[in-house]
Amino acid sequence: MAFRLVLDDSRPLLDHDVPSSPGPLSRQIAALRADYGRASRLLLGTAAALVLGIAIFVVCGLVGAIGLASPFAVIAALLFIAIGAGASWLLISLHRSGRRLSIALADRLTAAHEGGDSLGDVILARTFVFEPFVFWRIAAASIALLFGIMLGSMAFAPTEGDAAVRIAVGAIGVLLIVVGCGVFGGVFRVNRAHARRDPVQRRILGG
Repeated sequence: MAFRLVLDDSRPLLDHDVPSSPGPLSRQIAALRADYGRASRLLLGTAAALVLGIAIFVVCGLVGAIGLASPFAVIAALLFIAIGAGASWLLISLHRSGRRLSIALADRLTAAHEGGDSLGDVILARTFVFEPFVFWRIAAASIALLFGIMLGSMAFAPTEGDAAVRIAVGAIGVLLIVVGCGVFGGVFRVNRAHARRDPVQRRILGG
């Protein structure tokens, strides 16, 4: 089956606010949660980030080691630039669709959990981060940020090294930091909305 950025069940929900969306609120939440939480989205985004990182490193390495005087270097560089452009397009598409899904899901979680005040609501509000689709996104974003900061520090470390390699390492570090922040943004948005089922959290969040 071909991968879709947005599934058919959740597509109508992205174009309507909560009161005017079709179907019961619980069904809307289930559809958006299933779409946003797909493992294929996370795996495809991880693969795209790895491909883009490899493309950046190869292009910078070719330019630094061989230069553009060699026809082979030019052809190989253009090939990897095209591959990197495709990976960039996929990452941006995943981010834009994921942002729309997370906003729609957060809106509906906020509407559904405004009146929660039971002990179960309190417990579920605090254990939501251990839901598999949330936990693995937090783990992936944390790893991306960790390696991004590490590579960024290596790029600016006061040691001898090839300039092209430093540029590649720094660019990959920035890429990982941006990807990690993007994933964290969606998770934070959804978790913040889910936390409103806890009356203490509602008072803290201003609701």
